[in-house]
Amino acid sequence: MRRYCWILICLSFVALDATRGQRNAAPDIRVLVDELAQPTATYRASDQILKIAAKDSVAREYVVHKLPAMIDKPEDDVWLNVVHLAGQMKATEAVPSLVRAMSRRPFPAEPYITGGGMMRLDHDIVAKTLSQMGDPAIPSVVDFLKSPDKGTRGRAVLILRNMGTPASRKALRHHLEHETDPELKKLIRDSLHP
Repeated sequence: MRRYCWILICLSFVALDATRGQRNAAPDIRVLVDELAQPTATYRASDQILKIAAKDSVAREYVVHKLPAMIDKPEDDVWLNVVHLAGQMKATEAVPSLVRAMSRRPFPAEPYITGGGMMRLDHDIVAKTLSQMGDPAIPSVVDFLKSPDKGTRGRAVLILRNMGTPASRKALRHHLEHETDPELKKLIRDSLHP
């Protein structure tokens, strides 16, 4: 009996060491965020970040704290990937940086654009990402509806349309009364009556 207990204790220590080794084998989130900023590793790193952040709230918090500064950098493959990652993570902390990025020309989210893709914002990674943020981004998007530029207002309408929430539809209904462009008025009406 003593020998049996001793064997169980030894096996427990072996299992505990193996578990520790598995935990330590997972990539450190700080290393992955550094890799996210490297063109050759950005896509692999973002996949791993998504997996880790889905399970670890501390890791998620670390990543979403870093994303805004990365979004504020110039456009390149890393920038596109970081904007896409912010949308996948619904990192509302990145909304102010995304709002600043709206001043840039639309940058394709998808390599091939169709008419339906235009409506889904496949032609505009920043607008698409803002739509993925949902209701927390609505106040910022509503500010774009006040722009004198028809293109900016159109982007805002498509963002709200793609959110598809009761709050975004309410914002569209409210703006419909104030919109002066007939094409945008039609887009808003179509958005409200799918």
